[in-house]
Amino acid sequence: MASDGVILVHGGTHTSSCWEYVLPLLHAPARAVDLPGRGSRPADLSRVTLADCVEAVIDEADTAGFTRFALVGHSLGGVTITETAFLHSSRVSCLVYVGALVPPPGSSASILMTGAQMESMTPMSEERAKALFGNDLTEEQWAHHFKSIVPDAVGIMNAQLSGYPTGIPITYVNMSEDVPVPPALADQMAGNLGPGVERRSIAAGHTVMVSKPDELAGIINEAVDS
Repeated sequence: MASDGVILVHGGTHTSSCWEYVLPLLHAPARAVDLPGRGSRPADLSRVTLADCVEAVIDEADTAGFTRFALVGHSLGGVTITETAFLHSSRVSCLVYVGALVPPPGSSASILMTGAQMESMTPMSEERAKALFGNDLTEEQWAHHFKSIVPDAVGIMNAQLSGYPTGIPITYVNMSEDVPVPPALADQMAGNLGPGVERRSIAAGHTVMVSKPDELAGIINEAVDS
């Protein structure tokens, strides 16, 4: 479906900089958004809500001059792009989920990942972060990537979606070596989105935008151009 551009939404503990290798490979004009509380959008993380994240996405699209746009979300960014597409369906041309979390109704990313709502989020140690996000990165890639890992907002982890978008083409990309969202969980997430979801897979870990940016960009370009 026709679009003016692409908005890339980062996942938990990340910023827009995680998309630095993918951005120049995209065919359409593209912007990577910082969700509130990090990067170019400073905010009190303890007060950031899912509604704030949706507002940031729409603001980024408006600033870029995108009336209709493709939405790409990685990991926890799946919650933000789902809510954005549900509330602003006329503006979203397609959705690309990348190892993304899509909680079922009445649940949340926190419940999916830990079995309960979270009271707070503590900074992650480098050892833990590398096990989750760097299992297929070189030492050089990891050293650079770790510098961009930041604290996150518990309000996004605990958020419940208003609903799922309908009538919008969806591609779900899973990674074969993904630790936070392994293939079985990715199957569940794609299933939550209903029938007709285009499935793609990349032999990579969770941080595929760093380890395999060319393959990921190719899938995004196919989804946007179709």
